[in-house]
Amino acid sequence: MMLQDHPAMGGMQGLRSRMIGIRSAAGTLFLVLVLAGIHALVLVFGDPDRVFLRLGLSRGGLATGDYWQLLTYGLLHGNLIHLFVNLAGLLIIGSRVERICGAAALAKIFWVGIVFGGLAQCFLAPAAQRGAPLVGASGGLAALVLWLTAMAPDARVWPLKISGRNLGRGILLAEGGFLIGGWLFPDMAPVFVAHACHLGGGIAGWWMAHRLLGAPPSLADLKRARARAESGYGNKH
Repeated sequence: MMLQDHPAMGGMQGLRSRMIGIRSAAGTLFLVLVLAGIHALVLVFGDPDRVFLRLGLSRGGLATGDYWQLLTYGLLHGNLIHLFVNLAGLLIIGSRVERICGAAALAKIFWVGIVFGGLAQCFLAPAAQRGAPLVGASGGLAALVLWLTAMAPDARVWPLKISGRNLGRGILLAEGGFLIGGWLFPDMAPVFVAHACHLGGGIAGWWMAHRLLGAPPSLADLKRARARAESGYGNKH
């Protein structure tokens, strides 16, 4: 998913733009490398089941004072597909967020989404999902997606051709609907998907955009901010 705000570039100008994009998304790349590295370490040197029980998030763990699980669960992933989906989402969405507000704000949005997504999963998920520990960065990713759609509500989303505002609403409504469906019909959802975590993280990102960062800027404001950022990177040699 990309919010379109500028035309495609070619030749040397396109190469320069891509190089600027890489440097202006260093925080996103660092986060992706950390998550990939932790997954590799767990597979090679650790016992995944034991690591998930200790560092994955569970309601029982919080009840016994293992509060660090609210952070550590976001660093773990169940398998390579789970890891790949979240890393791909971070590269696409996280880089966009970082170019708008910087690496520090990116980290803040991501980790607030992790915490609120984890709390939502612990206390709102259907009872059948509360036994297994929760792992994955999707709560943080959901926060980044909803932050981006809230900050650029009128931008068009490629390839869906809908506005950021409608995409954000659609994600929240879909996750809320799946969550309610899990409560009402638990036997119809055999595959574990943490819809409560996605919903909690998404609401956190939306709230941060609307309440902590003030009124959403216009598309023209975002263009000017990005132009200033790229100009600054271009002057550094």
